[in-house]
Amino acid sequence: MRGPTRVMLLARRCPRVGSLVGGALVALAALACGPTIQVAGPPPEEATQPAPPEKKPGAPAPAPTSAPPEPPAPTAAEPFVKTRDSDEWVSQSLKLQRRYERVLVVGAPAPATIRVAPLDLNARGAAAEAQEVPVTRAFATLQQAADAARGGDLVAVLPGTYAGFSVGDKPSAGQERFIHFKAMGRPGEVVINQACALDPSWMIYLKAAHHVVIEGFNLAGSSEPGRQSAGAPRAGVMVDGAFGETGKLAHHIAVVGSFSHHHRMWGFHSTDSHTVLLQDNLFALSAREHGAYVSDGSDNYVVRRNVFFGNNAGGFQANLDPEASLEEVMKHPSFRSYPPPAPTRAWAAGLIKLATDRFGEHGFPDGRGENFIIEQNVMNGNGRAGGGALNLAGLSDSLIQNNLLYGNLAHGIAQWDNANPYDKAYVEPGPSAPEQVSGPEALPLFGCRNNLIRNNTVIMNNGGRAALQCGNGSWGCRLRNNVFINDASASIEVLSTGIYRFDAGHNVVNQVSYGGMPPALKRLAASLAETRAVTGITRARFAAEVMRASDEPWVILEGGWWKLNPNRPDFRPKRTSKMLLGQGDAREVPAHDLLGNKRGSADLGALSPASD
Repeated sequence: MRGPTRVMLLARRCPRVGSLVGGALVALAALACGPTIQVAGPPPEEATQPAPPEKKPGAPAPAPTSAPPEPPAPTAAEPFVKTRDSDEWVSQSLKLQRRYERVLVVGAPAPATIRVAPLDLNARGAAAEAQEVPVTRAFATLQQAADAARGGDLVAVLPGTYAGFSVGDKPSAGQERFIHFKAMGRPGEVVINQACALDPSWMIYLKAAHHVVIEGFNLAGSSEPGRQSAGAPRAGVMVDGAFGETGKLAHHIAVVGSFSHHHRMWGFHSTDSHTVLLQDNLFALSAREHGAYVSDGSDNYVVRRNVFFGNNAGGFQANLDPEASLEEVMKHPSFRSYPPPAPTRAWAAGLIKLATDRFGEHGFPDGRGENFIIEQNVMNGNGRAGGGALNLAGLSDSLIQNNLLYGNLAHGIAQWDNANPYDKAYVEPGPSAPEQVSGPEALPLFGCRNNLIRNNTVIMNNGGRAALQCGNGSWGCRLRNNVFINDASASIEVLSTGIYRFDAGHNVVNQVSYGGMPPALKRLAASLAETRAVTGITRARFAAEVMRASDEPWVILEGGWWKLNPNRPDFRPKRTSKMLLGQGDAREVPAHDLLGNKRGSADLGALSPASD
């Protein structure tokens, strides 16, 4: 969705936070620079391409046609890595080079060499030992370096304040040939505070780009929640296939260790994309909407170890938006003969089939997202305008685990279909008897399906909202080993089009709601929310089971960057907790917890117990 997203509105007062913002769970390593000499190098990628052959004199012009020529068949995409281990996904999906072909430096004075370590996306803690490497070329602006960059390059950005940049489809980029944009110096010293030249809506704009790493930037907007700065960029980072124009998806992108904050709309936004990693970032204080927003049929993401704080609407939103997705498909010349948009399932399904035949599965924005891993994130202080701290629409066959959501103002984890027009006849009024649900074909097409949600902790006190919601068309949801507590309303809410194959067990909850559905519909569930659950647990009762419960912010903004708040809550179970320790489903326990600690037993919630 390229315009404002729909959010479920709830007017609430936001707590006073002053200079407190969210931040990532790991810190960036500072790198030193060598002596300062500008070094010449080879020309940019564009200049190395062979010149086009000259036209022969008198060659006839092609005859005009009434319809545009059929575009060439797309290249088959790599199959998605299907795993519950995000490290395995990263190592198999994003194959970074061990050494750089060239080093391009942005800023002055330019050094003759720099010290840099190879990036290991699965490393935790200290980075590998830095090596001294020669600088190939130096540039005054990020855009000049981006234009010159080619696959295998490092673009090292010296401390300073810069305008943003855009990157398009670089044929030289690929596996083991990523273009790596890296902020040098101490965290926060490389600031981007202006839009890129190509589109004033974005600071960093990856348009149909692929095999790109963005690391360590301070993407500084000028808005505040509820107050937008006129003319400012809409987002810090935009990843966009621009499918209607290009027939492509943006893919194989990593945004790591960056601080994207105070933007008009979003810290991060993506459409028409697949195979993207968001890791160790802070997305905070978006003025109108979400910290990060993945949209328009995007697939195959890992979102891990980020913090989403103080955003006006959602913290992290994956709204795959069928309406905007299919509108984008219809812009492509391949579909000019397809009937105009109609608010029916038959119209949407027909277009999806035609596009699949032409571009392959996951080769176009289809309004659905698959194969996400969303884990080890903290979401705090979001939702003054509504939505969900973790807001999911059209997300299926994905894993949501080890996330901590507390102190938010609307839903916790929300699953629904974005109220799209193609599903309306299947949602209103919805089934009233189990015989009406013969299978998936009788349910909405674009809800959240078959997601595994395990070992999350969601603590809230919001009326009319739920800690976990299975809304329109969100069926087949599996809940294991979670803590879902809402003192003011339902901990778990399941609607009539979400009860099919609903499967819950071993959760801690307060109240459960089935949205007033006829009792007979509950027979469609594999197991109800009360199954092997601890019920009636309030926030006060839960607080007695953990080290230190509170709504204090997770991090503090300091000196242009952030640090962990020493007064943040500690939701690790006490060693004496009979409610949380050893009460989980041992078949569904992640290997590690929110903080990366190895789990020793089948405990409940996002965190392992405190050490003695």
